[in-house]
Amino acid sequence: RGGAAVDDVWKKGGYSVAGRASLVSRRPKLTEANLPSREWCLGRLNSFEARDYRAPWYMQNPHVNTIIGALFATPQPPPYRRDIIDTPDGDFFCVDYLDSRDKRRKPRGLVFLYHGLEANSLSPLTVRQAWSLAEAGFDVAAISFRGCSGQDNLRVGGYHMGFTDDVRQLASILHKRDPSRRLYVTGTSLGGNVMTKLLGELSESAAEYGILGGAVACVPTSDNSVIDGDEFARKTYSGNFLKSIIPKAERQAVKFPGVFDIERVRDATTIGEIDDYYISPVYGFTDRFDYYERNICVGWLSQVRVPLFMLNARDDPFFDHRKLPSSDDVRDGTVRCVESEHGGHCGYVEGLSSLSWSSMPSVLSKIFSGTKKEVDPGKGHAPNGWLPDEMTRFLVHLDDGYDSREFGRMEQISTVFKAEEELREKCGELETQTMRLQEESLRLEKEKEALIKEKQAEQARMQAKSALMQRLQAIYDEAETRASSEINSALNSWLHKDDQRLLRSDGEGAQTLQETPEEGEGGGSGGNPLSRIIAEALVTKVTSPTSPTRPSTDPNQGTLASAVLARMDALRTVCDRLNLSGSESEGGREGNITPDVVHALLQEDGTPP
Repeated sequence: RGGAAVDDVWKKGGYSVAGRASLVSRRPKLTEANLPSREWCLGRLNSFEARDYRAPWYMQNPHVNTIIGALFATPQPPPYRRDIIDTPDGDFFCVDYLDSRDKRRKPRGLVFLYHGLEANSLSPLTVRQAWSLAEAGFDVAAISFRGCSGQDNLRVGGYHMGFTDDVRQLASILHKRDPSRRLYVTGTSLGGNVMTKLLGELSESAAEYGILGGAVACVPTSDNSVIDGDEFARKTYSGNFLKSIIPKAERQAVKFPGVFDIERVRDATTIGEIDDYYISPVYGFTDRFDYYERNICVGWLSQVRVPLFMLNARDDPFFDHRKLPSSDDVRDGTVRCVESEHGGHCGYVEGLSSLSWSSMPSVLSKIFSGTKKEVDPGKGHAPNGWLPDEMTRFLVHLDDGYDSREFGRMEQISTVFKAEEELREKCGELETQTMRLQEESLRLEKEKEALIKEKQAEQARMQAKSALMQRLQAIYDEAETRASSEINSALNSWLHKDDQRLLRSDGEGAQTLQETPEEGEGGGSGGNPLSRIIAEALVTKVTSPTSPTRPSTDPNQGTLASAVLARMDALRTVCDRLNLSGSESEGGREGNITPDVVHALLQEDGTPP
């Protein structure tokens, strides 16, 4: 929500760059150092030549002046641009912007404009005020109270005569966007009371919001005993307000049951009863008298510290003229109170020429329908009127004072010193950032050096590891060669001895075969030839999985295995020639010659595996 419309206000008319070419021409940020003194404010207030309102004879009746001025002073509708501002408490309010109509000069500043009770930014008096300010060179921000912009608000209640939260929030937002922009406040009736209370609340801290002054008119200076006490006023004025207040309260009672007594609100016939049964319980006041005492603007005048122009009519039918503010109420405040003999409540009709009779059909429709609705703004063409122009005259006078040499020279000097201070602060910040960057650079350089050293150490470790592996491989190859040579030598020696023994055995066996006849069936050892037994024993001995010295059958590493297998074939040949079988009783063993027997014999004989 919002944002774009507000930004357009600052960009319009080249304001964002106008007057910013040099430090001296730039408007300064408002601070306590360059806030105008009390003497300057009072001098500016007293130098304003306030006009004396002279009512025509047919407008000297306060009720006539009030009613005619409200119904028949309808102006042309302004080209507002609406912005919706979300509030911290979960609600919202609407702001309608009107740009300066004076194209001959840079906009003077921005004026916050508040309307009266149950009105809005399109009410005739509010629109005439907006036109008057825009034609004088001001930008305007017409604020609608919560629930008065055509949309129901989201929280219980809405506003009251001392509700300053929304205008304070808007001032803070806009001042942060452009601290050099001058802000002013204005309002009539209840809106004027809110603006006056705001300046009293801010007091010396108005500089924090950029607010330099204001103009208000027809503000409440007493309770509602006058408007509620007179029968005509009660039916005409209070009854008109109740037509919109009670329906709002009924809709809120549905959303927020139990916060206030809706039955009492429905039965209310005066503004005082609304304040008692609706406003007070919603906003935490004890009753309407507590509400009036804490919020009526008279009690805040002594705390105002920027120029404030206040205009009231002694014949205002809403308030007690005997309680208009005096110097005792203002005391140390920078407020000028002006009173006029006539004017009614926000009437100040100068004559028939200041009215718009083309709005007559819309006015009559409103009267006879008995409902509260706005007069069609498209039907009017009334001029701004005496009251809006008088309030604008003061704001122009005040803004000219800020632009004059009297205040402008101090403003320029303050701007130069402030700019110099800001530059020094920025230089200090840049120096600090430079030192931090240098420290960071040194740290990164050290980390880089450490990484390089670690990489070099890793390379040295890899080289040492490679050299060690090469050395180990050489030792392993040498050991393998020596072991293979020793094994082959031992095997060849054993085979040589075995050859001699087998040759001897071959001769004796042949002689035995010649001397011993062959045994027949059943007389032998089961027909197992000795050659097969010896071959099986040797094969088992050489290839047994459990043998710890089992040779590999891989041709690449089969020097030992090849020799053994060759000897096995030779032994088979000898055994086949001998064709030995039968029984043997050597060493006390009897029975058939089996592989197990041969294994045992070989082991006893000491034959190597």
